[in-house]
Amino acid sequence: MAFPQINQMGEVLSTALMTHECVLTNTTSFARGPSNIQVRFNLIGGPMREKSARIARRVFYSLLALPASLLAQTPSRVREIDGLMTTLYERGQFNGSIIVAVGGKAIYRKGFGYADLRSRRPFTPATISNIGSVAKQFTAMAVMMLAEQHKLKYDDPVSKFIPELSATLSGVTLRHLLNHTSGIPDVGDLGIDHPRLTNDEVLRRLSKPGFLVSRPGEKYRYSNANYVLLAVIVERISGEHFADFLAEHIFRPCGMHSTFVYDGSPLDARLVATGYDQFGNRAGDDALMTGSSGMYSTVDDLLKWDQSLYTDRLVRQSTLADAFAAGHVAEGASTYGFAWNIDYQDGHKFVWHQGATGGYRALIERRLYEKTTILILTNKGNSKRLEIADAIMNILGGKPYTFPKRSIAATMYGLIRQGELPVAVKTYQLARAGRDTTYDLSEPELNSLGYQLLAGDHKTSDAIEIFKLNTVAYPASSNAFDSLAEAYEVNGNKELAIRNYRKAVALDPTNLHAVDMLKKLK
Repeated sequence: MAFPQINQMGEVLSTALMTHECVLTNTTSFARGPSNIQVRFNLIGGPMREKSARIARRVFYSLLALPASLLAQTPSRVREIDGLMTTLYERGQFNGSIIVAVGGKAIYRKGFGYADLRSRRPFTPATISNIGSVAKQFTAMAVMMLAEQHKLKYDDPVSKFIPELSATLSGVTLRHLLNHTSGIPDVGDLGIDHPRLTNDEVLRRLSKPGFLVSRPGEKYRYSNANYVLLAVIVERISGEHFADFLAEHIFRPCGMHSTFVYDGSPLDARLVATGYDQFGNRAGDDALMTGSSGMYSTVDDLLKWDQSLYTDRLVRQSTLADAFAAGHVAEGASTYGFAWNIDYQDGHKFVWHQGATGGYRALIERRLYEKTTILILTNKGNSKRLEIADAIMNILGGKPYTFPKRSIAATMYGLIRQGELPVAVKTYQLARAGRDTTYDLSEPELNSLGYQLLAGDHKTSDAIEIFKLNTVAYPASSNAFDSLAEAYEVNGNKELAIRNYRKAVALDPTNLHAVDMLKKLK
């Protein structure tokens, strides 16, 4: 069955429904609403006439169920999206590829900048890039597929499949892992985060007691270790390598021929984007963990993934509904399902997830009511993907939008490289005092700048000044004091390092990095 296709003006291009045809009379734009459209079904064939009519009407009126504003994607709105993206590229705020799809059709598909700065190879929609934590969606899907096959239940204990962790993960279930409510801290807080980190190393660390920071089901806490464990469970149940399972049961059925799990072998430099941080340094991802990340894809392939989720190709829609439902917690609240963040706008649910590793960034956002999908892959440090998506949705809805904020860290770094550290600090202070909404003044901005100076440029004194500035701006941030303590430690000032690590722990007792560093320094 071929479904009607919609052009940018929202008009029906063609419909072929097996042995019958659907004829649109008094043809008009869908934006005018169904009251202005008359439909006549000319049926070919005998005994299937009534059934064919029902099918045809279902298909046609399912299109009418889409919001009219999104069915009338005039060329001017597509041009407006292109204007937004082109401006962001020219301002140095976007380097990568993007697809905007409505009703499964890409109304905007384009690449900007370079996949590799040295060779000046262009970044196109066919460029393969690391998708970071968007990979978690495929892990969750693998678990849901096994659940449909009755090979596991979400409330099974982890120890049922990984018995060597029965002592340390007592009470932790697969659902806790899926919802990030297990109480397991992230790999950085476990003290094992390093290049080429493997799933086996995570398992070995989790076999040692004393790492849980909350009771299972108590609260939401994002942790890559959760999805590493899920990948291990998929392997043990299926008897297949995790990469092979995804390739055989998800990638191939969805036609995702440019998507793969990284196995440590050299990447094809002609096809895969090189990662860079926001300061222009190479920043790839060599970690060998699977389940939580370690996957490469294209925006074209991710659109195929998105469209498969509207069907029963991988799992039933009733099974998929669990992924789009927030997990339950005893304290606070959670908006996280099975590898999807869940939000609402104007009473309608939409789901999304970002990815970030090395210099790679990714976003998949699915507006379920509008049947609109935004897919973004970039390779040049922090990109304002959610802000870009919000701007695009406003454009599609005919609403005003604001440009994503500029990086204050990039502006300050340019001044510091010219030997103007005091001017850089003053620039930040003035922007903050004046509540400049054009700049991103968030804590991670100064934190990333501080580490560029500390680890990248080996300017420890400059890094200390930036980290101090961050603690003044964000006095309640444990991470800000943790970073300042690390800079003091590198500078050989043990007393100030201890003082700031203590402050970090006082603000957040679950900051395991600061806890461990205090033990070492004492």
